[in-house]
Amino acid sequence: MTQDEFVRWLAGQQALMLREKQPSLMDAAIRQAQLLNFAYGQALALLYRGEYLIDLGEQPAAAFRDFREAGLIARQLRNWGLLAQTLHWQAQSQLLQGEYMRALDVWLQALQTAIEAEDHRAFIRGYSGIAQVCLVYGQLDISLEYQRRALLLAEQVDDLSLLADCLLALIATCYRRSLYEEMRGLLARLHDNLRLRPHLETQAEYHIYTGLIHLDHDELGAADEHLQLARVLAQQHGGLWCRAYAALILGKLYVRQQRLLPARQSLELCLQLGEQIRGFAMGQEAHQLLEGLCAEQGDYAGALRHLEAAHAQQLSLFQKQAERKLTRTFLKPLTNIELGLRLELSRQRYAG
Repeated sequence: MTQDEFVRWLAGQQALMLREKQPSLMDAAIRQAQLLNFAYGQALALLYRGEYLIDLGEQPAAAFRDFREAGLIARQLRNWGLLAQTLHWQAQSQLLQGEYMRALDVWLQALQTAIEAEDHRAFIRGYSGIAQVCLVYGQLDISLEYQRRALLLAEQVDDLSLLADCLLALIATCYRRSLYEEMRGLLARLHDNLRLRPHLETQAEYHIYTGLIHLDHDELGAADEHLQLARVLAQQHGGLWCRAYAALILGKLYVRQQRLLPARQSLELCLQLGEQIRGFAMGQEAHQLLEGLCAEQGDYAGALRHLEAAHAQQLSLFQKQAERKLTRTFLKPLTNIELGLRLELSRQRYAG
């Protein structure tokens, strides 16, 4: 097998892995690349397996090990484009494990590498990643700024998947700021994107956020229609976060509809799924809603249990406020680095 033949074969193995949900299929590909002494092919196989583990497999720690190994190979090969890609995924893995400052540091490395590689996709992912860290620390305005910049750049790159990711990230932050008109425009663009590139988990999130707009405007019938579609798509094709979020929002809808039993079931499902998600942020709202439901049904012991759980999560958030002060230490250097990167990217784009 030649190296070109290996790359074509590997693409087929990746498609089979996704279809069969068998990341072990990449084990043979890694061994085959080693036999061929094809380091680039080995890095690709590691990257593909890591992407599966972090996305569908939801194993960020295992994914991080694959991304780190792929990154070491990319650095040895001086393949800066591949290195920037592996750094992005390393940072994403750190973020999902609650290592926010480490994630930020790796994304900054990825941005610098993206300049060396003249890789616009890596640059976009870096902006989007920094926005995620800012969001964790409650810096919504800064997060919005970076997400809008990422989307602006993504519009200039022929990559529908990357564009959909940027649209979703901006939609989620706009919702937290109640920017409904901007959300509607972004959701319309996401709908068009999905017609060109169908992706069922993204479709589920499209229906979740559309349902949320209807719910917040007391349009319960329309909200129910979208959220039921989101529930089915999330159950069949979504990751843990998507399924948990669909369950939470559907629970809120059922509470508004006074459908107490399905509301309780949906919110309990949200908490059950959340036990598997590190840094799970939806639990407090689910516990608060369940407290009210239990009290309304006369289950005062259950209401007390959920009240205590909600308070415990609130206390944990207060304890992390000291950590959030770290934003003051990284925002100033981040501004200087980002300015330099923007100038360099502009030079690349308009040179010659």
